[in-house]
Amino acid sequence: MFEDLIYFSSLLIFFAINLRILRALHIENKFEKMKIWEIRTAYFLIALVVAHLLAEIMVHVSGILNP
Repeated sequence: MFEDLIYFSSLLIFFAINLRILRALHIENKFEKMKIWEIRTAYFLIALVVAHLLAEIMVHVSGILNP
């Protein structure tokens, strides 16, 4: 239960941080113009995957620190 709480809270925090970082990178220049849906989907998926990986790392670290 504790690990689930760490995972979910870390996922939300890292997702928000990753979205801000991705928007600052301006990767929309790599897509065709007027492809708003594809750009937003790419932002969402990339941010979600990176947030998941970082949240899993947080769960593992908390497991190491709290045996």
